[in-house]
Amino acid sequence: MAESVITSYFPSQIASDQEKQSLEYGTTVGRAIEREWFNNDNGNSRFKSNQVSFHNLRLYARGEQSIQKYKDELSINGDLSYLNLDWKPVPIIPKFVDIVVNGISDRQFDIKAYSQDPYGVNKRTKYMESLIRDMQTKELNEFAEAEFGVNLFENDPETLPKNKEELDVHMQLSYKQQVELAEEQALNVLLDGNKYDLIKRRSNYDITTIGIGAVKNTFTKAEGAKVEYVDPVNLVWSYTDSPYFDDIYYVGEVKSVHLNELKKEFPWLTNDDLKEIASQSVSNSGFYNRTINNNDEDDSNCLLYTSDAADE
Repeated sequence: MAESVITSYFPSQIASDQEKQSLEYGTTVGRAIEREWFNNDNGNSRFKSNQVSFHNLRLYARGEQSIQKYKDELSINGDLSYLNLDWKPVPIIPKFVDIVVNGISDRQFDIKAYSQDPYGVNKRTKYMESLIRDMQTKELNEFAEAEFGVNLFENDPETLPKNKEELDVHMQLSYKQQVELAEEQALNVLLDGNKYDLIKRRSNYDITTIGIGAVKNTFTKAEGAKVEYVDPVNLVWSYTDSPYFDDIYYVGEVKSVHLNELKKEFPWLTNDDLKEIASQSVSNSGFYNRTINNNDEDDSNCLLYTSDAADE
């Protein structure tokens, strides 16, 4: 009886945390990813197969798919001379794709920040208690002001809630601490600076047309937090049973990176390391089989990945 043998090129998952944080362990993970996605032993790599599949799906979404299969269906032994047809595909699918993408991309929310630290919670609680006191002593405060000219209100009586329901609405919509306003402004500036709406639209288009979309978050000392679009054509990931990719072991992308950008993202790289990377990229420019090849000597085709065990 024949037994199936499954060979794993990934390092042991029960290794110590110290070993997992080592450069050698991370390099082994990277080599295993290369073996899984770019191995051509069977004549076609998994990475190339995904490229072709996603490319064909995008052609269908744009109404630019190949018409050869339609000709094969209608031809008689390959002869089409008896037919006089316009073989151009009718662009029906693109209209529905636009409807779906626009519906998904409509942003129906605003950023709201609420402080959860003890100081912020205590400040909000004291403000709400002062409102309750004013609500409970409103008649007495108005009498004191009318008879003695003394204002006993702690808050503006014109905006004072009339009941508990109005108090809840006021605390949700009207009351804002300075730190909360600053946090909301910072998040909006971050999203606008990264053109988040455009990135989200591109990702939604990918989800609609090819069934998968991806973005990534990065942080550098030079540029701060960034949100970047990732083309699923250049994406690699571990096996998963979840449509949300929440149980993957690793994920990465093949990307053409300028050496300056590589130095920003990985500041510990020395000049000798960058020269070695550039030379390897030139000698193996077709290894990752990208759709678009850049011949700039300062650009390097890199496999950027992250895993549960190590970040590279």
